[in-house]
Amino acid sequence: MITLNLLVRRKAGVSAEKFREFWMGEHADRVCTLSAKLGIRRYTKCETQHDDEVNLALQNMYGTSSDAYDFVDQMVINDIEDFRAGLNDPETTSAVQSLYEISARFMEQSRSDLWFSADIAQIFPRESVTATWDNTHLKVYYVPRHLKKLTLQEAQFHWNTCHGAMARQFATFLPYDKYIQGHRVPSQLVDALKAKLGGDFENLDSIIGQAEAWIDRRIMPSLSGPEVEKMMRMLIVDIDLFVNAASSHIFATKEFVIHNSQLITEPVPSLFNAD
Repeated sequence: MITLNLLVRRKAGVSAEKFREFWMGEHADRVCTLSAKLGIRRYTKCETQHDDEVNLALQNMYGTSSDAYDFVDQMVINDIEDFRAGLNDPETTSAVQSLYEISARFMEQSRSDLWFSADIAQIFPRESVTATWDNTHLKVYYVPRHLKKLTLQEAQFHWNTCHGAMARQFATFLPYDKYIQGHRVPSQLVDALKAKLGGDFENLDSIIGQAEAWIDRRIMPSLSGPEVEKMMRMLIVDIDLFVNAASSHIFATKEFVIHNSQLITEPVPSLFNAD
């Protein structure tokens, strides 16, 4: 499976209420009508909780920018060929372009971005965990940008083999019930899609992908003591070995599952290749 991630920021001059009304309403409806033609099996919108105390605490803890995205849309694609076929269909392409012409009235496209990612689960429970409004979970995104001295592949290798192993080592201390690394996959297909949408995205090649972690806010007050402090120091020191934290973003969200159908992971003929 490949996930198409759309991280958006609200356009200056558009109120948060108007933006949310469009993004959760007309935008969600239009994407749903295109889901079958693009092979989208699961579609989730995650809304940033800008004023939540957990959101602010995480930014202070990790030393990241406070300029977070407003929404993360994630579209899970079962077969990349279905997505390619949809983009090659003139009617579908026209509908996608029409949607983004309307979206441009609400989103700041030059401060938003779009990429494919492949999931690498680090902490994964048997039971389902979703950060909806009927529970106390939050879904935390960390969008890291790698250090200039490293290539994307070098940073991702460290992220998975070193940082992932460290997170698993501290699984009993970490407040996360689930932790997934979404490694960004460079793709000519995404480049072609961006070109069809005007190409005016952030296009930040330094983005490694997105970390996704689910946390129960009820346990946050209990995160204290010498063991927890030592663990967090080690994790942050490790992050500094491959991430430019000051230009990265961490933010807490609530999830809205817009569309969900059966997912079947097929054999991948070429690892981490979305073309």
